[in-house]
Amino acid sequence: MKSTAAVVILLAVGVSCAAPEPDVAPQDADASAAAGFEVMRTLEIGQAPHGIRFSPDGGTAYVALSGDDAIAVVDLDTLQVVDRWPAGATPLDLVALDSGGWAVTQFRADSLVSLETAAEPRTWSVGQAPSFFGARIVDGIAPLVSEFADELTLFDVRSGEITARYPTGDRPYPAEITADGVLAFVPNRDAGTVSVIDLLAGTTLAEVDVCPRPEGGGLTADDVSYIVACGGSDELVYVNTASFEVTTRVAGVGPRPFSVAITADGRYGLVNNASGTTVSVLDVGSRVIIDELTVGEQPIAVRMHPDGRRAFVSSEVSGTFTEIALPTLVEPARGTAPTQVAVFGMIHGQHRTSARFGVDALREAIRAFGPDFVLVEIPPNRFDAAAAGFAANQQIVEPRVLRFPEYVDVLFPLTLEMDFEIVPTAGWSLPMSDYRNAVLRAIGEDPNRADEWAEYEAANAASEAAVNAGGDSDDPQWIHTDEYDDAQAIALSVYDQLFNEEIGPGGWTHINRAHYANIARALDRVAGTGQRVLITYGAGHKGWFLRHLRQRDDIELLDARQFFR
Repeated sequence: MKSTAAVVILLAVGVSCAAPEPDVAPQDADASAAAGFEVMRTLEIGQAPHGIRFSPDGGTAYVALSGDDAIAVVDLDTLQVVDRWPAGATPLDLVALDSGGWAVTQFRADSLVSLETAAEPRTWSVGQAPSFFGARIVDGIAPLVSEFADELTLFDVRSGEITARYPTGDRPYPAEITADGVLAFVPNRDAGTVSVIDLLAGTTLAEVDVCPRPEGGGLTADDVSYIVACGGSDELVYVNTASFEVTTRVAGVGPRPFSVAITADGRYGLVNNASGTTVSVLDVGSRVIIDELTVGEQPIAVRMHPDGRRAFVSSEVSGTFTEIALPTLVEPARGTAPTQVAVFGMIHGQHRTSARFGVDALREAIRAFGPDFVLVEIPPNRFDAAAAGFAANQQIVEPRVLRFPEYVDVLFPLTLEMDFEIVPTAGWSLPMSDYRNAVLRAIGEDPNRADEWAEYEAANAASEAAVNAGGDSDDPQWIHTDEYDDAQAIALSVYDQLFNEEIGPGGWTHINRAHYANIARALDRVAGTGQRVLITYGAGHKGWFLRHLRQRDDIELLDARQFFR
């Protein structure tokens, strides 16, 4: 029996979401001697190297040499410079264009310039002193900050066009975008803040006070936290990506930590210390510094190689380019027993009023199933707050989770008597929801779209009629049938067809893909173990999930009805 609320495991996101103490001291590097980080090779590459990009096959690196006004082309097999391209005035970074060639920042100007292979060069006007693009390029969008214009620019590498520009705080440093393309996090060096920008609504959601001189940062692999590199206090600061609150401070990183690059498996972050010669290694989950690697003088950029096994560091003062070997993730040996999976369709607020599918009926069904893991409709970045509240006084106050009686009244209390773990897998976010509601409201009020809205409302009515014709809408025996899913699909398919693309990440297909991607990763982690996994989402999602789950050959889908008496 567990003595506290359930623990998030490594299933869905690759790192633990459990909240540590607010302030964390560095750990002795000897404790991680077997971690597997090693400085391999170093190349004297040129004057003041900065941004790094790789060819699609990973065989070539392109390094912006701001002191030589050039791009160095590096063969990574031999670690030799094989070409140099003239690249304008003080190039700090570059991104590849889908049309061919590159867009290169001009730090001493207010523009990007193209290095084209088969076309006339192009110039894009941006704010003064464009510096680094974000390490992540999300759906073709590369975020670029203009340091002396206090501005964030979104640059589309597919079309070669600027799609949006946003004000930031004072002197922005390189930004990161969440994997769903919804939020941008921008450290503002002179303001001591991080700007959080809603890219759907085009508004600034928060200015988070973090530390003196935040100069960079990185999003964790699960997008639960934005980790800020604090150049003025030699620490890292974790900011939760839902509440925008500082959750942890990691002290003793190194002199002037400048950026955070997360390994592909999400376990570690490499932090370049720009006033020294080292890169600190962060254990992302435990939130401690576990190692330090010596590279060149003033390491200014770190990029993970596409193969996931290497990282490269450019050091501005020494003019060097260094290769670091990363630890290899060893997957545990597993058997071939299929994972036993059931999907319970939830009716949310009705659980508190239904005679057939109330909280007591749900509680007994979960007991009857006996899960090892329960995959829930809670976003990973909101789980820590819910779990901490329940652990403290068995009360949940996190606003999103509080909406679900199946979790507040049933699942969390059951962790006190049953041995299972809760895995948050929802792809939802509040900005998605707000944008969806605004789009639907605008469509419903637009007389030019009255026919579409009428079609949508008619589909809702037809779906409701089909649900009621097949059985009672709160009967779990009826809810857990394919016929119920077909009745729900009458409305949802029309909603999807009419509005999915317009609503964006919160559209029906888009959000189900986001949910299911997390579910699939969780199932992949326990493949072959024969354990029991319960999936609990709103009943409308159930049919979409089941269609995809039936394509897996490593699970045994169980009929949910057998667990309801």
